Amino acid sequence: PKAFTPQQYFKTHSDVAPELIARSHEMLAKGYAKLTGFECKDKGYEWFGESPGHEALSAYGLMEFSEMSRVFDVDSAMIQRTRQWLLDSRDGQGGFKRERRALHTWIEDADCSNAYITWALLHSGEPAAGLQPEIDKLIASGKKSSNAYVTALSALVAFAAGRAEEGRMLGARLAEKQTPAGYVDGSTTSIV
Repeated sequence: PKAFTPQQYFKTHSDVAPELIARSHEMLAKGYAKLTGFECKDKGYEWFGESPGHEALSAYGLMEFSEMSRVFDVDSAMIQRTRQWLLDSRDGQGGFKRERRALHTWIEDADCSNAYITWALLHSGEPAAGLQPEIDKLIASGKKSSNAYVTALSALVAFAAGRAEEGRMLGARLAEKQTPAGYVDGSTTSIV
């Protein structure tokens, strides 16, 4: 089950103090205003809002704004713009262009970056039918990657794309990496 955000909780319970509701909404508005300030002139998002945008940061923003739109008034044109910018940054080979400036050293692992971007697009509502080259390449990468994070994202993408059998197989690869202490070993890079 998905966790409730505070705003969703407030809508389902009558005993929440009005001050708490107002403070929560105020914090969302401030955060939203700050985050939208990182949109680049040429679209996409980057650490300081300077073009070119960073594909993985833009994917992170797309997921964040998509989730936020469930409880806050988010500019749907901005979400669509960001989604389209990411789609336009595909490299035609099942990945993303990964344009870089000096500060764009985040997520050097192309499999990790491609996995996260593809998952963000699907998670935010992009139909799987338009992402088949990216999905195919990612699932193939997840089947052979030694990076547990890439395998995990590949499993999420497989399930989101309606490819449950491959998702279960990728999940089984992760389960094999689970230690007796309960954590999954083998993540060499992640999005953070």
